[in-house]
Amino acid sequence: MKILKRKNKIYNTERFGQPEIRVYHKKGYGKKSPRYLLKCGCCNEKLEIYYDKTGLEINGVNGSIDDWREILLPLLQ
Repeated sequence: MKILKRKNKIYNTERFGQPEIRVYHKKGYGKKSPRYLLKCGCCNEKLEIYYDKTGLEINGVNGSIDDWREILLPLLQ
């Protein structure tokens, strides 16, 4: 999987005219799954996404990848 790289500057509006979401990634170790940390572009609100081969945990809500896909893909299209 390719890890997204960004500058992660606060209130960076260069690309979309809106503050860009700041993206951080941590590798998994031991029993801890790898995760993405997404932070708001204009404040310190955050969203944690832990993932593995079978599922995702988004802000504490566990589900299969197919279940998350069914919920989130219609929002993105």
